Amino acid sequence: MKKPGGFGMLLTLAVLVILLLLAVKAWQSAMPAAAQALKPGATQGVPDHGDKQTGDAVRSGNLPDLKTTGQRTDAHIQQVQDASKNQD
Repeated sequence: MKKPGGFGMLLTLAVLVILLLLAVKAWQSAMPAAAQALKPGATQGVPDHGDKQTGDAVRSGNLPDLKTTGQRTDAHIQQVQDASKNQD
């Protein structure tokens, strides 16, 4: 069996050090947001993403149940199918 050479070990060590530095940098960039989220009494902000009603529903805890969501989805599918019939 061949013994590992000095250059190969040095190169492996250098790659591991670089990966460690990159991991530490990524960890430190994520830490302020994580510390803010875990702080007692921190507000749990929910962005609206352009749909104010959805953001308000999430914040208030009044989300529709699965049955209501399914009915709305079925109604939307029907609207899309009706619209596509008129395009031909």
